[in-house]
This record gives sequence, C-alpha cells and structure tokens, in this order.
Amino acid sequence: MRTPLPGCMGLDSESAVRAARALEYRRALGAAGEIPGHWLLDSPGLTDVTDLARRLSLSPGVPVLIQGERGTGVPELARFIHDSDPIARTGHWRTMGGPIVNPPDMRVWTSDGTLFIEDLESLRPAAQAWVDDLLASQTQLGRRQRIIAGSRLSAAELFRHPNLREELVHALDVGRLVLPPLRERPSDIMQLAHRFLGHYAAWQGRPLLRFTESAERKLLTYSYPANVRELRNLVERAAALATSDEVGEDVIIAFEQTDPTSVRTAPLRAISAPDKDRFAKMPTLAELERDYLVRLIGEFRGRRAAISRALGVSYPTVRRMIADHRLDVKAIVDAATFLTEAVG
Repeated sequence: MRTPLPGCMGLDSESAVRAARALEYRRALGAAGEIPGHWLLDSPGLTDVTDLARRLSLSPGVPVLIQGERGTGVPELARFIHDSDPIARTGHWRTMGGPIVNPPDMRVWTSDGTLFIEDLESLRPAAQAWVDDLLASQTQLGRRQRIIAGSRLSAAELFRHPNLREELVHALDVGRLVLPPLRERPSDIMQLAHRFLGHYAAWQGRPLLRFTESAERKLLTYSYPANVRELRNLVERAAALATSDEVGEDVIIAFEQTDPTSVRTAPLRAISAPDKDRFAKMPTLAELERDYLVRLIGEFRGRRAAISRALGVSYPTVRRMIADHRLDVKAIVDAATFLTEAVG
C-alpha cells in the first residue's frame, strides 16, 4: 500500500516522486531555452496578432500596449516580443505587477532589456512618473530598453481611467496588440489542448497520453471564462489524474461553473453519468481541488502569486482555498524540496 509523504496532504510517495520528476523535466526544458510563449504560435486564431508582434519586435525600443482578458496570454505575448527582439533579448527580462511597483523596483531596473508591466490600470502615480521617465530616456544614446504594458481594459477605457495619466497611455500606445478571448476562436481549443497534453505527457514520461473522443467533445463544450489559462489547467489536471494512456472525459474536470452569459452559441453536449459503482470510487471535487492545490504549492514553492496565476483566480482566493483545506504550506514545500533533491 502506498503511503502519503508527511506534509503532502493527499499525495502518495509514488505520485509525489512523479511530480518532482515532472518539475525537473520542466526546468530542463527551460534551461534548453524553450520560448515561453511558444503556444501562441499553435493558435491559428492568433496568427495576425503574432505576426504583428514579430514585426514590432524588430523595431528597437518601440513601446507596446497589449490588451486581453485574464488568461488570454498577455504575459506570454510580451515575452514572445522580447525573445523575438534581436537587441532586447541580449538584456534582461523583468515583469512587474502594477499594484506592487515600489521605489526599490524603480531604482533597480536600469539595465538593457524588456520591462513588462502587468495591470497597467493599477499603476500608482509615483510608478507612472517613473515609467514616463524611462520612456523619455529611451532616446539617450546607448539605451536598449523596451517597455511593454498589459491590461484587461481596452485602450479607450485606459484613456478614460480616472487614476491613469492620459499622457502615459498615449506614450505606451505606439504598438497596440489585442488578444481575443478563447471563446471567440473555438477552432483553437483542440489545437492547443493537444499541444498542452503533449507537453505535460513529456513531463511525466508518458508520451502515449491521448484524449478519447468523449474527452475532446467535453473540452469543446466549455466557454473558458479564464481563457487559455483555464484550458491549460484542465489539460494538466487531466494528465495528472489519468490512470492509463487514454485521457477520458471523467478526468476533464472544471472546479467552477462557467458564466452562462459567456457560453458560446454552440449547444452543449450532454455528459453521460458514470455508473454507480464507478462513481462511488471516484474522488470528490473537493478532494481533487485539494490534491491539485498541494501539487501547485510544491511546484511553486508556496508562492501564492504564482499559484493564483496558474489557477486563474485571485490572490485572496488562493489564500482562502489554502485555509479551507487546512494545508500546511511550509510542510508541503519542505517535502517537495526534499523530493526534488532526492530525484536529482
């Protein structure tokens, strides 16, 4: 009988070792220089956006404003621009969240490269003045900086925002990119789902993982209010829960109901219920959520901001989930660190 590791709260030793190996494989891929925004290129519905982004990347120092809902890939597109820029990519890549840009950040970032500011609409006045100065200094000889800002709001909404300087928005709105939500490009869903499944299958050392037809039909019924991030999470969760090479509809699990107003016009397909005996052996949604949260805590070493981005929920929601499941974050992180070192 497999025994859970102390502090892992639901992960037995075999699963934990597999998760640790997957994390090591992810690090190896990163070390090999994989482009973080590669999945954008696997989205036929984003061809025009990525083509424009690549053209902008060839113009040194041009500021870029990226508009998109949560989970559409705003940070990934910003990183794609950085990696495609022959000058900026020789410097540093740095991401700063609008609400938490503070004086130390402003003093530290003076190097060449790309600065990506998330949630432009939440940038405080002092930080806005700092970004203004950075944009003005780009004309100085020898400076090789690019500033990219992301926002859930449209440019028109940013111009009207009461807490934003209109001049700053104008200064950033030189290269404008708009990422459409996944619900507006349903033909991308399975293309991305197969790409993500191949990626997670490689992490787990299970290259034969594949969706069943019923799983594919189920994936196509969702409206994905959290966009590509939600699709990625669904596929990663399914890959982790699949007990054979076939990823069936029973492991395609969404923890939250979708907003009926955002559902696509295509009719939803009915999902047949499993038989009584099989259902009795299946874990509850609460148990699945708890196990998945434990895995993310270990993988991101307890960093709640990173966990919230992976789940597509807010930081306070992550804190509440951890409290509701009574998870010992330190114990989970210690166990994950131990396993990583052991398999390394």
